[in-house]
Amino acid sequence: MKFFKYIYYNVYLASAKYNASPEIPVISYISFAQTNNIISLIYVFLFFTKLVRKFNLPVIYLIIQIILFIVNYYYFIVFKKGDVIVKNEKYSLGKFSFMTEVYLFLSVLLTGLTGYLFQEF
Repeated sequence: MKFFKYIYYNVYLASAKYNASPEIPVISYISFAQTNNIISLIYVFLFFTKLVRKFNLPVIYLIIQIILFIVNYYYFIVFKKGDVIVKNEKYSLGKFSFMTEVYLFLSVLLTGLTGYLFQEF
């Protein structure tokens, strides 16, 4: 969870420059990355167990995305964890803040790769 605190801090600062409510894009960003990670794990699990050969990916993706958005919303906004993170400057990545985009790109790439391997083999 600490990794997502770094993402929250750095994406929040970038989002605050352009949005009146910068929390919503940040929570969406984190939820999107988490959803991709979960789908990758599902693909790997199904690849090794061979339980299911096909499943309805868009429906599962949408359900996981909505659940994670709600969980992240409650964690960061309702429980005020986001305010604590933004006030703490130790989560700043400085000139390495581009790593948040690299993480998102790699999570999408990993989802595509595991999905391809699951479908082909």
